[in-house]
Amino acid sequence: AANNFKPSHLETPKAKEIIEAAKFYYIAGFFLTVSVESLKAVAEHAAAENKTFCLNLSAPFIIDFFGDQVAEAMPYADYLFCNESEAAAYAKKHELGDDLKEVALKVAALPKKN
Repeated sequence: AANNFKPSHLETPKAKEIIEAAKFYYIAGFFLTVSVESLKAVAEHAAAENKTFCLNLSAPFIIDFFGDQVAEAMPYADYLFCNESEAAAYAKKHELGDDLKEVALKVAALPKKN
């Protein structure tokens, strides 16, 4: 079912009600493989309403094969979740070095939409 998710799924009255009522949003990176447009719609709402948006990188292959989609989502993230291998993959792709503490600081300093 997740592989068939489209932005139109967010346009139902119930979906709009849930999105409006939420104060926090958490989206796994796996969703970037299916509908980055849907992720951005929720993320843009969160940014416009100054609500908390969380993103999880989910797996190194997300960074390796869906890097453009990750780049589209990153400016919306108030909190980024990842494990060491995901952080290392992100650092390698963006040439941020090998020290994961430094990588975390560099990621935290990235531009933010709100």
